[in-house]
Amino acid sequence: MRNNTPVRPIILLSIISILIFLFAPAAGARTWNVNTAGTGDTPTIQAAIDSAGTGDEIVVAPGTYTWSSQGHTCDYGMIYFEAYVGGFTLRSSSGPEVTILDAQYQGRVMFVQGQNDIVVDGFTFVNGVAPNDYDAGGGLIGHLGDPVIRNCVFTGNSARQGGGLWFGGVSAPVIENCVFYDNSAYYGGGICLVNSSNTGTITGCVIRDNYAEARGGGLLAHNYRFNIIDSAVCLNTCDSSGGAISVSEDEPALIRQCTLSGNNAPDGGGVQLQERAGITVECTILSYNGSGGAISLWEGTTIDVESCILWWNSGGDSIPPGGVDSGNNYVLDPQYCGLPGSGNWKLQADSPCLPRNHPGGFLCDQIGAYRSDCGMVGTEQSSWGAILKRFRK
Repeated sequence: MRNNTPVRPIILLSIISILIFLFAPAAGARTWNVNTAGTGDTPTIQAAIDSAGTGDEIVVAPGTYTWSSQGHTCDYGMIYFEAYVGGFTLRSSSGPEVTILDAQYQGRVMFVQGQNDIVVDGFTFVNGVAPNDYDAGGGLIGHLGDPVIRNCVFTGNSARQGGGLWFGGVSAPVIENCVFYDNSAYYGGGICLVNSSNTGTITGCVIRDNYAEARGGGLLAHNYRFNIIDSAVCLNTCDSSGGAISVSEDEPALIRQCTLSGNNAPDGGGVQLQERAGITVECTILSYNGSGGAISLWEGTTIDVESCILWWNSGGDSIPPGGVDSGNNYVLDPQYCGLPGSGNWKLQADSPCLPRNHPGGFLCDQIGAYRSDCGMVGTEQSSWGAILKRFRK
């Protein structure tokens, strides 16, 4: 007997049903609105985090959210993500210029504990202090997990490790388009990364004017696999080792298309390696780094440098013994738009860091973190809105 079932319409309806299932929002997903008056869907940010579920979004209105007004559930920090709580986004509605998380020097700003599938987007973390019994991450501490931290500003935070931000354990955070400014620590003034064979990624960030007493004025990585790409690490200071970046132990690291300028430390004003560290540096500018020069290598460490510009570094612009020159490295003025120390690392149109001007040809899409754009030279402190606008490409 012939089957007269209309096959094609059934197939079409099946495909439509599958597409609706795949692209439909998660069942029960909702938006939680929070404001400083406490009249939103929950009275505090913490209450929204405790209430949110997978697929939800917490949207925080402009204002300053303080330790005293927000309360806290434990001694870990003003805002706390418990282990395995996540699957949602915490974001500001109007950006970090007007959405401030102020710990008022009472403790750290945020603690992200364990495996948390979260996104934190668009806040300023300020006045965080890590407690003595867990003295890492004045602005934010992450233990394990792979969160995304984007469009945030970290300033005025302090800790023994990682004044602005600390990640440790087997973790692979994604840190995007953030500014770390005026933070301090004993290890890792801006950022400290410790003990992970997974790869953490820092992209499109500015790490500047931070201070460390012992190692890593801008960033310290110990036994941590990381990539830092398209970022500026400038004007940082350390009293001992690694004005911009200090790396130790075995996990490999990559510095690519970055600008490391105006940093200072007695041992390695720019990059300092110790304890079996090995890193690769590509398409990067190392300029005007003082005291300990552009690169310092301890015995047993190695650095592979390719397609970089070195200029006016204290102690000379050569790759030190033990390093590998993989070619197309030049001692040339990068031709910034601003004077050294001005905070303007954008490039003049005839800079050798641009592909059309590079002596080695089109080896890099770009050398350094900044494009050709001689805008305003900023030398003064300003509002966070102005700082972010100045630092963004």
